[in-house]
Amino acid sequence: MKIFLTEFEQDGKRYAGPNILAENWELAEEAAMFNNLILVGELQEIVADGTVMHYLDHGVTPRTLH
Repeated sequence: MKIFLTEFEQDGKRYAGPNILAENWELAEEAAMFNNLILVGELQEIVADGTVMHYLDHGVTPRTLH
């Protein structure tokens, strides 16, 4: 299983949504659409360096998780 990240929009603002566990992008996209979510990307790695945690999403700019 892979972990896919989502967002949702409410009142013109975007918020982090729930993660989707799926075998591939197509199944994750289907689950996201069914639940009115925006599929953002696939979680590849989480790196903890003692101060912050961030993930490296291959093909997407790394973002910091607080």
